[in-house]
Amino acid sequence: MKKPRRVPKEKRREEARERILDAARKLFAAKGVAGLSIRAIAARAGMPAMTLYTYFPGKMGIVRALWSEAFGPLFIEMEAAEKSETDPKARLRAVAQTMVDYWMRYPDRYKIVFLIEDRREKEDDKWFIEETEVIPALFRFKDLIAAARNDPDEDYQREAEALICGLIGITHLLVGVPEYPWKSSGTYIDVLMRAFY
Repeated sequence: MKKPRRVPKEKRREEARERILDAARKLFAAKGVAGLSIRAIAARAGMPAMTLYTYFPGKMGIVRALWSEAFGPLFIEMEAAEKSETDPKARLRAVAQTMVDYWMRYPDRYKIVFLIEDRREKEDDKWFIEETEVIPALFRFKDLIAAARNDPDEDYQREAEALICGLIGITHLLVGVPEYPWKSSGTYIDVLMRAFY
């Protein structure tokens, strides 16, 4: 009789991490931020609370892993949208629409990212945006605005910030207040784009 094959340690570790993240996702979807306690996550993942700390430094470590999972596919889609258009104005519009569409398709990801405030678990920890590619990826809008305005030498940092705020605002209301008879996201993006051409 054959002995059952042992699962490699790294694979077991990855499976345990995924169980923890899946538990956190489900708790957040069911109970919001209030559902994300270490005890509740560990219980849902089927492990003692102290064991969870061997995989994540604390609750913010879990939340940050969920943020990374949310942003990764978004940035791939935004890059694809950017490459799909040759006209600079159409390119800016396509990337903006892609960002809103992504969050609309995944409202739970949107809520995890934008409704949970970042915290440092230790004083010398970096902020999430300091240790990830989130800021450089979002601030591609700077170059897209410069190209749409045919002004590559100007720094459009503030305009990019305003556009990101506008896109998140559109998403926030469409996701957070669905009972209002909003138009399609594209309607609001078209209005917003007039400020950037």
